[in-house]
Amino acid sequence: MKIGMILGLSLLSFSAIADPTIFGMDLGKTTEKDLRELYDVRHTGTNKYSGGNMYSIPTSEIKFDGLKEVTTIFDINHKLIAVLTTLPKSKFGYVNKALGKKYKQISSKIPFVGNKSVKYRNEGTEITLDAPHMSFDMSMNYIRDDLMRSFKKQSSNERRNKQESESSQL
Repeated sequence: MKIGMILGLSLLSFSAIADPTIFGMDLGKTTEKDLRELYDVRHTGTNKYSGGNMYSIPTSEIKFDGLKEVTTIFDINHKLIAVLTTLPKSKFGYVNKALGKKYKQISSKIPFVGNKSVKYRNEGTEITLDAPHMSFDMSMNYIRDDLMRSFKKQSSNERRNKQESESSQL
């Protein structure tokens, strides 16, 4: 009995610390080659923050009602570090409830009227739902922390450089 409980707890804790999976892709593990084997993707460029490739997945290949857009981002080692999606805002409640069953919620802003947003964490990944008030769409993004750090650092540097450039003109 004790062995069964220990095994069960260890399996539960292992699944809680595993990288998240979305549409059959494991963040931090799926390679570009794996992605091309799963889906008929289209290369859309190089990501400014990761230095890796980006691909668009045709939503018709993913069995998820209402899915409008899926973009994947890889790092320079060809590992998946982000999946960015667009869905109808009408699915916010459904998706939020499904994510809440799998991941730890870290913040939630769901007013009766206005912008809605919820953030979840799973290991080194942040999962966000954002539904702007005056839009028919919402975003659901899975982004690994290393990409988020790179984005914040580079954005901060760009903002500082712009301010310095502008102030030098005065």
